[in-house]
Amino acid sequence: MIHVLFTKILVAFDGSNLSKKALEKAVSLVQEENHISQVRQLDIIHVYHYPSVASTPYFVDTSASTYIIEQGKTIIEEAKAYVPSTLSVKYVLLQGAPAATILQYAEEKHHDLIITGSRGLGPIREFFLGSVSHHIVQNAKVPVLIVK
Repeated sequence: MIHVLFTKILVAFDGSNLSKKALEKAVSLVQEENHISQVRQLDIIHVYHYPSVASTPYFVDTSASTYIIEQGKTIIEEAKAYVPSTLSVKYVLLQGAPAATILQYAEEKHHDLIITGSRGLGPIREFFLGSVSHHIVQNAKVPVLIVK
């Protein structure tokens, strides 16, 4: 059996069932690779974004903004339930366009693997892959593991 060792793994997590499966796969992979060599870093990222209001004269009110941020914090807390306390994990909450923000973070932090679910919670879904996972696969500079 050939093992490919990854030292910095990034998992995109939005609270959807497939992102939970992706996180479970990442934890399993990290635990498996820790038997061979030490994985240096596992990051779990959730990216929240504000609704687009470019076509209207209205602004997003601050209570809605606060709600979106709090919801993001809740999703990060939910992710913690899927990670054994024995693993060292960095939890990241960022604001922006999800796919672009995930790719930028992965590049800036030099991740060598991105793991994501095939579909998330977004309202628009593509036929085979969700729009975020599709964009990540098409534009990532490192391997991407899509979990179905």
